[in-house]
Amino acid sequence: MLSIEEAKRQLLDLKNLDKSERLIQTAAILTKVLLQLDIKPIVVGGLSVEIYTRNGYTTQDIDFVLSGRDTTNHVLVQLGFEVIGKNWVHPVVGVSVEIPDNHLVGDYEKVTELQIGDKVVYLIGIEDIILDRLRAAVHWKDGESREWGYRLLFMYFEDVDVSYIRGQFENEKEKLEFEQWYQDAIGEINQMG
Repeated sequence: MLSIEEAKRQLLDLKNLDKSERLIQTAAILTKVLLQLDIKPIVVGGLSVEIYTRNGYTTQDIDFVLSGRDTTNHVLVQLGFEVIGKNWVHPVVGVSVEIPDNHLVGDYEKVTELQIGDKVVYLIGIEDIILDRLRAAVHWKDGESREWGYRLLFMYFEDVDVSYIRGQFENEKEKLEFEQWYQDAIGEINQMG
């Protein structure tokens, strides 16, 4: 069991680590505390991309999807986080947490468990973060999402459940964009040899 006091101490010990390590370790500490309260936080958004790309992409905050927002808010206050706008910020550790939703936009069965020392972090499934970046690329014309969605597909090409992704398209534009990524990835793989 990880007490609030011990979790506070562990968080403060992170203050001199680099940003990426602080984010991942903070997510692991928060996950351990919240699991004890039957809340399973799932990392979505930029930090999931950062983890899947092994720090190729960098983000500034932790986005969690979870149920039990009121309990989580109480825990964050106990751990020294302060509300600034829609985010919870730890002023000493320099880490920001956002809870954009109560429900995962994606398949809970595809959530990945990542071991971090004696703790875990749960990540949105690779297919669902690819779909998230695909939708941002198509609907918001977001070039960065296009780049990282494609990179994720390319990096995990052998592991990605392509039929799952194809079954999740919401419109023809998403289908066309993904099929272009898919063909580009095949071309790149063939060039490598």
